Amino acid sequence: MSYSPNSPKRTFNQPYHKFLKSLDKYQTYKYLSYNNCMNIHNTISSHYSNTFLPYHGSQDTQNDKELLDFFKWQKEHEVPLNNFDKIKVHRNPPKTKVHIDVNIESVEDLIKIIDTYPFDNMKEYNIELQSLHKIRPELDQLNSMIGLHTVKSSIVNQLLYFIQGFTQDVHGDYKHTVLTGSPGTGKTELAKIIGKMYSKIGVLKNNVFKKVTRSDLVAGYLGQTAMKTRKKIDECNGGVLFIDEAYSLNNDDMYAKECVDTLCEALSDQKKDLMVIVAGYEKDLNEQFFKINPGMPSRFVWKFNIEEYNPKELYEIFLHLVKQISWKVDKNVTDKWFHEKKDLFKFNGRSMEQLLLMTKISHSKRVFGKDANLKKILTLEDLDKGMEIYKQNVKSAKDNIFYGLYT
Repeated sequence: MSYSPNSPKRTFNQPYHKFLKSLDKYQTYKYLSYNNCMNIHNTISSHYSNTFLPYHGSQDTQNDKELLDFFKWQKEHEVPLNNFDKIKVHRNPPKTKVHIDVNIESVEDLIKIIDTYPFDNMKEYNIELQSLHKIRPELDQLNSMIGLHTVKSSIVNQLLYFIQGFTQDVHGDYKHTVLTGSPGTGKTELAKIIGKMYSKIGVLKNNVFKKVTRSDLVAGYLGQTAMKTRKKIDECNGGVLFIDEAYSLNNDDMYAKECVDTLCEALSDQKKDLMVIVAGYEKDLNEQFFKINPGMPSRFVWKFNIEEYNPKELYEIFLHLVKQISWKVDKNVTDKWFHEKKDLFKFNGRSMEQLLLMTKISHSKRVFGKDANLKKILTLEDLDKGMEIYKQNVKSAKDNIFYGLYT
C-alpha cells in the first residue's frame, strides 16, 4: 500500500482487516464527491498511519526522516475525520414559481408581459419568458410598423405555437412563407423580423438571412442552375432564404424550372432547418412561380397579403420617418393633405421616403439664410413644393422606362 503517489512504500504486518474495520464508521460518506471531501485520500492515509504506527513503532520508522516529514506535512493539511459531519453538499435553493396567465391577442400583449415580468434566473415561470425577452427588439420593431394588423396577429399565433415547443416532430414543421403585396409595403423588413425572431427562440439554428433574386439562383447553362441554387440553399441552412420578386422565375423558362425543382426538394427535405420566404405580387406569383412545380404551393403554409396603405397610414409613415431623423412637422400638416394626393403614392412606404427627401430639399431652399429656429420644421409650403419635385421625378422615371426599351 502507498501513502501517496510520491510517498515511500511501506508494508505492514498487522492484519488489514483492522484498518478496514476502522473505515466502516465512515461508509455514509461514500457518496460525497471528491471535491467535497477535500482530499479524502490523504485523510485516509493519515488515519491509516495514526492507527497502525503504534503497532509497529519500529526503529526504521522512527529513524526515517523522510517518512516523518511526510506525516508532519499530512497532519497539517488533513481534514480531521471528526469534522466530516460538518461537510455539506451544496444545493441550489428552490426557485420561486411564478404563474403567468394572460390572454394574448396582439404584439402589444407580448410586450406588456415582458415589461411586467423581468426575467430572473432564480424564478421558475410557467411560460418561456426568457425567449420573449430575447425577441423584445424584434417585437418593438414589428409593433412600430404601420398597419399590418392581420399579419401581426398571425405572427403572434406562430410565436405562441413555436415558443411553447409544440413542434416536437423530428422532421419539424413547414415554416415557408409567402408575402404578397405592392412595392414599398414592408415585405423585406417583415421577412427579416420573422427570421430574427425564429432564430432567437430556437426554431432556426442560425441567424442567417439572405435576400436573393433570379440572378442569384439561375445560371447560364442547364445543370449549372441546380448547383447555383443548391449553393444558396446550403448557405442559408439553419436560417432564412428570402426570394424577392419570385415571379421572375416564370413558367416558360427551363432554367427557372431547374431552379424551382431544386428548391422544391429542399423545402421538404430541409424543412426543419430551413425557412424560405418568397415575395411579390400575388397574381404574378400564382400565375408564374407556383405553376412551375405543382408541389410548390402546398409547401408554403403561411401566406400573408400586405394591403396597400391608406392615406392615414401613409401620413403616419411620413411622421415616423421624420421622427427618425430628429426633424419635426408643423401642426398644420394633417392626413387631409395625404388623402388629396393618395393616387400619386403608388409605392406606399417607398413613396413616403421619396416624398420626405424632396420635401427636405424644398425646405432647405426656403430657410436658407433664415433664423435657426425655422430649420428642420417641415411646413405645408415645404410639402407642396416637395410634391412638385416628387411628381417631376415620377414622370421622369416613367419616361426612362420607355427610353430603355428602345436603346
